[in-house]
Amino acid sequence: METIDYDSHRSYSDYVKYERNITKFGWLIFLCLIFEDVFVRSYIAKQPFVIEIVVIQGVLLFFSITISIIKGLEFKKNEDNKRRSIDLMKFIEVVITVCLISTLYHSVFFYFVALLPITFISLTRGFEKTIPFIVLSWMLQFISQYSVFLKLTNAGIPCIMDNGLLFAVVITIQYVIFTVFCYIWGGVYNEYSRSEEENNILIDRLGDKYVQLEQAKKEIQNQYDKIIESNNRLEEANKKLTASLAEFYTLQQISQAITSIFDMNELLKFVNDVIIGVMGVYHSTIALCYGPQNKLKVQVSSIFDKKDLAIVSDYINCDTLKPSTEEGHSMIDNNVNADDYPFTKGRNIKSMICVPLLAKGKTLGIVLIEHSIQNAFDDENMRLLEVISQQVSIAIENARLYQQMHDLATLDGLTGAYNRLYFNDKFQEEFKNAQSKGHDLSFIIFDIDHFKKFNDTYGHLFGDLVLKTLSAFIMKTLRKEDIFARYGGEEFVILMPYTSLEQAREKAEDLRIGVSQLNITDRVVSASVTISVGVSTYPETASRFQELISTADDALYEAKNAGRNLVRVAKKRR
Repeated sequence: METIDYDSHRSYSDYVKYERNITKFGWLIFLCLIFEDVFVRSYIAKQPFVIEIVVIQGVLLFFSITISIIKGLEFKKNEDNKRRSIDLMKFIEVVITVCLISTLYHSVFFYFVALLPITFISLTRGFEKTIPFIVLSWMLQFISQYSVFLKLTNAGIPCIMDNGLLFAVVITIQYVIFTVFCYIWGGVYNEYSRSEEENNILIDRLGDKYVQLEQAKKEIQNQYDKIIESNNRLEEANKKLTASLAEFYTLQQISQAITSIFDMNELLKFVNDVIIGVMGVYHSTIALCYGPQNKLKVQVSSIFDKKDLAIVSDYINCDTLKPSTEEGHSMIDNNVNADDYPFTKGRNIKSMICVPLLAKGKTLGIVLIEHSIQNAFDDENMRLLEVISQQVSIAIENARLYQQMHDLATLDGLTGAYNRLYFNDKFQEEFKNAQSKGHDLSFIIFDIDHFKKFNDTYGHLFGDLVLKTLSAFIMKTLRKEDIFARYGGEEFVILMPYTSLEQAREKAEDLRIGVSQLNITDRVVSASVTISVGVSTYPETASRFQELISTADDALYEAKNAGRNLVRVAKKRR
């Protein structure tokens, strides 16, 4: 609605601009026409002086000048208030102009003067706005011209045309021709208005995208601030470890190392190795909590025997360790009984410490160290392990925040596919690789057929479920090197390196069939969807980056025009 108001406002402003110019010089044109008429009647047509005609022309000139002055004053007012009054004066001006031209000897040659101001209306406000003016002008032209014709004929004064019917025909023909021109100019105005409206819609959409990018930027900044905050807490923890120089040095080294590792597996392997070295233990195991019930799962361990590691994995969630996992308490036992700790069976473990990994009051997992000697550990060992575990917890939280930040920057929040920005970067990178190494690069683009129907029929929540279900299915079927992204709305793209056009077409066909067989349900509504697919490949169908996209997009529209639920391939280069 804002775009329409804007176009209306702008077209009216253009109309007013033209009207100002007509107002400035309109009375001068009238004056010239009157002088021309007096000259022609007196010196060329040799007609007697008709005082009534001159008086009428003078009165009409006076009214024209008066209207011009009033319009000039109206232009200075607020535009919202002056529109109706200017339109009214425009009607009056047309009446005056038509009447004046009807009094002229050469009136048949000057009909265009009355029609000229109407031209600007069709160019600036459309053909429909000119219809009342054209009809009014035509009717008045008939009446006034016929009245003058009768007046002069009765007075015995000849006119340039002595046939009233001929006058009517000439007037009608001129008005018909002029109406056709106004219709053409109105079409130009309509095309211009439509183009302006489309441009405004595009600007609005770009504004929305900009807002979304700004929001994503703020979210990433918030995640970054959290990482900075976590690092600050880590530095504060390091400053407190001044009781023992050796302990402080060890913890400092750990701190410096783990703050630079954001990959979870690498981080835990490093920490586990440090714990073994610092604590001098027989075995060290780190298990993290997963799922809604926070079940422990072994992440890294120094146990290399597969059978022993399987026993640990099976019994790590025993009741004996629940104080650590559920209540966040550390445990130490220097006289381990295998019956109490079933995960130690067959490994001759005599001492153990279990310390929880805590972050923000939540248990992330546990660190479990074991020894084959009784009374191998004391409270100081447990305190040191707790300090190490605190840092490890922060590092794990940092790694997770880093992953979340990375996901925000690269993944679409709804579907889990890559977003358009990340895909465009990877696309350019892969295209350069394909050019330099000379291998095929296929591009697949598809969208969901009649997706608006799903939103309108089942609601946007079900529409979101359609997008998520389809994306999950697509990601399961792709190779590791393939790149799948949500391109916008219900449109998705797949980039397939080292894939020929025929291979990409076959893959697209498999995806199309697989999607059509999906049953999407939210326990209340069940539905199925189809997709239309376009495929293009470098260098077989495109030689440039943008051409690869445009040819695939053309193929997609070809699939849509052919009836949807189809795969179409771009035409090969000649």
